[in-house]
Amino acid sequence: MNSSGLQNRIIFIALAPVLVFGLVFTAWYTYQDLSQQNQAFSGRTQTAVQRLADGLAMPLQEGDTELVQALLRRALGERDARSVRLFDPFGSEWLHSGPTMVGPAYPHAIQDTTRLTLYESGETYRYLIPIYPPSDLQLRMSTSPPSGWLEVEFDYANTQVAHYRTILINSLMLVLGMLAVAGLAVWLSREISQPVRNMIETVDAIREGNLDARVDLKASGELHDLEVGINSMAETLKEAYEDMQNSVEQATQDLRETLETIEIQNIELDMARREAQQANQVKTEFLANMSHEIRTPLNGIIGFARLLDKSNLTRKQEDYVATILSSSQGLLTIINDVLDFCKIEAGKLMLDNRSTNLRETIEDVLVMLAPASQAKNLEVVSLYYSDVPEQLITDPLRLKQVLTNLVNNAIKFTPEGSIVVRTMIEQAQGNKVMVRISVTDTGIGLSKAEQKALFHAFSQADSSTAREFGGTGLGLVISKRLVEQMGGDIGLESVKNEGSTFWFNVKAEIAPAIQQPPKRTDLQGHTMAVVEPREMSRLALRHQAENWGIHCLEQQDLDELLSHLQDPEAERVDLALIDVAGFADDEQLYRKILKIERELNCPTLVLASTHEDDISYKLLEQGAQHYLSKPVRTQQLYQTLVSMLNPYSGGTSPEDAPLMLGSVRNAIRVLAVDDNAANLKLIVTLLESMGVLVDGVPSGEDAITAIQQTRYDLVFMDIQMPGMDGIEATQRMRRLEPAHQRMPIIALTAHALAEERQSMLDSGMDDYLTKPVDEDQLQRTLFKWTGATLQQDGQSPEAAFAHEETPDTLDIEDLQRLPVVDLVSGLEKASGKLGLARDMFAMLMDTLENDQSQINALYQQGDYKALLEQVHRLHGATHYCGVPRIQQTARHTESLLKQGHYAVLEDALFLLNEEITEVVRWHEENDRDQAFDQAVKVYAYQVQQKSGKKVTTG
Repeated sequence: MNSSGLQNRIIFIALAPVLVFGLVFTAWYTYQDLSQQNQAFSGRTQTAVQRLADGLAMPLQEGDTELVQALLRRALGERDARSVRLFDPFGSEWLHSGPTMVGPAYPHAIQDTTRLTLYESGETYRYLIPIYPPSDLQLRMSTSPPSGWLEVEFDYANTQVAHYRTILINSLMLVLGMLAVAGLAVWLSREISQPVRNMIETVDAIREGNLDARVDLKASGELHDLEVGINSMAETLKEAYEDMQNSVEQATQDLRETLETIEIQNIELDMARREAQQANQVKTEFLANMSHEIRTPLNGIIGFARLLDKSNLTRKQEDYVATILSSSQGLLTIINDVLDFCKIEAGKLMLDNRSTNLRETIEDVLVMLAPASQAKNLEVVSLYYSDVPEQLITDPLRLKQVLTNLVNNAIKFTPEGSIVVRTMIEQAQGNKVMVRISVTDTGIGLSKAEQKALFHAFSQADSSTAREFGGTGLGLVISKRLVEQMGGDIGLESVKNEGSTFWFNVKAEIAPAIQQPPKRTDLQGHTMAVVEPREMSRLALRHQAENWGIHCLEQQDLDELLSHLQDPEAERVDLALIDVAGFADDEQLYRKILKIERELNCPTLVLASTHEDDISYKLLEQGAQHYLSKPVRTQQLYQTLVSMLNPYSGGTSPEDAPLMLGSVRNAIRVLAVDDNAANLKLIVTLLESMGVLVDGVPSGEDAITAIQQTRYDLVFMDIQMPGMDGIEATQRMRRLEPAHQRMPIIALTAHALAEERQSMLDSGMDDYLTKPVDEDQLQRTLFKWTGATLQQDGQSPEAAFAHEETPDTLDIEDLQRLPVVDLVSGLEKASGKLGLARDMFAMLMDTLENDQSQINALYQQGDYKALLEQVHRLHGATHYCGVPRIQQTARHTESLLKQGHYAVLEDALFLLNEEITEVVRWHEENDRDQAFDQAVKVYAYQVQQKSGKKVTTG
């Protein structure tokens, strides 16, 4: 930096504000002084003129000319008075004293002047004032004519001189102030610039080769630190230079020696290269360790939050758990984005291409994001063109990642309207295709400038986007890199306030014909009426149905459908599909649907969003037979339509029936290994909830000991553990296991690098699960490697497996001996607290009928997982309310659901419905407060008999 430039800047910074403020304040004060001087001059002269006019009133009336002249001459003695004239009553000049007056003539006759009037020229002030008789002096105006007019002229020169003097003094003060500030600024700038100049000179000397140059330590503060730093740098450079000189001399000497010395140097260079590679490997391991250390606690948080969500919680507790899950998933998404970005930048991201059902992959994304879209009442539709093969060779995880990002962005930035996901073939050559997937929304859109900001790391279209919608700004960048790695491209088309279309295409191979889904022909030749108010959803449903060979009749509303069905000449309709979105939730809707199904004998499938569960429950309560939640999966819709047309076949053959989690075959035993106590407890809890026999150990050494003592069907192995890690433990297990009895070992890892999977497989592991782990992953892994836990829906428990656990039994006679309501038992559970017992019983009764409706609805839908959660909650609620019959039947039903005995579930639910009805009837027929008062007395008596003391309940 040029020191003179620094000095000039300091002086400018010091003088600029002083000059600006000095000019402003000097101008203001000068203006005030000049104004005051003008006001003083005007007031003084007006007073003198008025006083002279009053003094001339009496002499004029008496005709005393000498006195008048004397007064006029004396008036010239007033300060700045120049000339005086007196006019007679006719406006003619009568007397004059002093020089001729300056200035133009009057613009009107003198007789028109009735009050004091000022006539100002550039040099003088002239005042003209009428002189009234003495009797009118108090009024200043009179109906009688004036006795004459007085004109007095004052010289303005002295006032102008005073103005100049004021301006000169203020200007001098400004200049003196500026000089003082300038002097101070120059002094300060020298104090700063001189040390800087010294440092510059020293640096220049060092640059020219004078390594002995040093800065004199004269400054203070930060400049002193800079001087010390320069001296230290010079010292370091000198030492480095000396070291370099020594090295050069040593190298010269070595070159003069033998070839052996050169070989030694080559070895040293090779060692340096290996150290650099090792340093790069350390960075890679750090990334993997960071992934593990962050995801490991997150795995415990998310896993136990999911388990807690399935327990018997209050509404507020459910909200808290939902918040924990949402926040954890958000944090996990951010971590995944950052780690994926790091992997992409490091070139470590590898694709896992496998046979993938593209249609199901897209549907998985839409189902996962359904709560967010339905919360905003958005229409989300998937249009899968008929020429697109369903089974392709691609990376499903990365494909989901890209599509999830695009659809999630569309949901976030679309306040109302629709989102359409279109899948089509862009190019085909042999068994290789270029698939194009586009996401079109009706959201806020993007301007041209905002579009340019996309696809850049850590950037969004608008800086307010992150505050309003959240996000790291990495999603589209990662999506772009992933798509490019999959051999495609990504782009967008958008119009501000009209919507956007984000698209991407990827290269893929068509899977072999044997892996393609079979052609569905069970619905060919049938006619289906479609009542769908939303255009894009109606198009998607019709398109899919026509692919199955169904002829579709589109109806505008239920009344039009009823008219068509009641018309004997109209085209025959085999079944109806009705989307209740947009219809009012009233009895008319239920009656019309039931009339279509029962009176007109037209099987009806009702579609509703997940947030319209109240409608679905009421429909099922009224007797509707078929209901699906949106978004509907293609396979699910097909099986439902087939089962509606042929209710006895279930839509599939026994061989193709969907598999559901039931009882564990042959008492599957699993070993879980994890050094993190929370994660170990989570995996053990999840497996036990499925009926798996599981042992948990915290280290690789304990795992080796465990497999030597017990034979396990499968091992879940954590990778990163102190002491013996998961890879070493796996290798030792493989050496210990008998020949031809390979035990599946599944890695549990939070590692984010692609090469981790290959190293795990090379070490002897069979598969891996990425944390956080959920129940669905565990179920699929158990079925894949053990063939356990899965039996066909509807298959009898006896025929499932020879060693299957027998279902829990319920003695009907013992159940009938129990009271319908036992409030004394409820008081015992509440420790004698009457208020608590009342509240618990009231809470149960408030939700009992609604719980009953939901249980029945979930059973008719076949959603056994949700049904288990609902029955579990009811079972937990009955423990503290004194309803022993419901408690026993709920426990029995829950046990059947956990063991997978779905074939005998209907009888258990029949008993549960009966007991719920009995409790509701008891509540309607009895006075609850009176019953509690009686129960308090009985409870107090029982406690008194046991303890011999008087008991008070509260």
